[in-house]
Amino acid sequence: MTTPRFVLMRHGETDWNTKNQYQGSSDIPLNAVGRAQAGAAAGWIAHLNPVAIWASPLERALDTARAVASFTGQQVNVDPRLAELDYGDFEGWTWEQIEKVEPGLAAWRDGESDGRWSASGETGAEVMARMGETLTHLDRVTEPGPILVCSHGTAIRLGVAALVGWDYPEIWKLASMGNCCYTEVIREFDAWRVERFNVPPQWKFSG
Repeated sequence: MTTPRFVLMRHGETDWNTKNQYQGSSDIPLNAVGRAQAGAAAGWIAHLNPVAIWASPLERALDTARAVASFTGQQVNVDPRLAELDYGDFEGWTWEQIEKVEPGLAAWRDGESDGRWSASGETGAEVMARMGETLTHLDRVTEPGPILVCSHGTAIRLGVAALVGWDYPEIWKLASMGNCCYTEVIREFDAWRVERFNVPPQWKFSG
């Protein structure tokens, strides 16, 4: 029997990544290094034989998924619920800039309590709910096997927490994911388990 599993892959590098700027819902494209990362990782990820490929609609994740699909010949499906946490007015800011005007968000960063990223942003709990709902739906409607989801660092960690049943603060026990690294979550005996986390692809890449 084929084990249901998710391969949750973070997108390649962007210019905002190199400057430690919060991207969130801002549609920042891959830079030259990110495009090279996606291309170098794609063959290895394709080797995992995904039965379906899904992506956030944000260009950096969508283009990462397309790189894999160029090897597998599959369609890239898009779901807006796979997008990154919306950081609202703080998108484009660094943490050093944010903490000067909103020091209360340090509790969010440190996993002590949830919070909303400005009036127009989201909370961690909201993203956890939509990611959990989406991943559960994809598992239900897809044949058993690896489902590749190209998404974003915070969204992926919150999605993992939703699947395995962790409370919100527990997610910050997981380190930030690297660009084009992936996490595997498998379903065994009707329970989701983290099998691998933040795995770098076996790529040949010089950037």
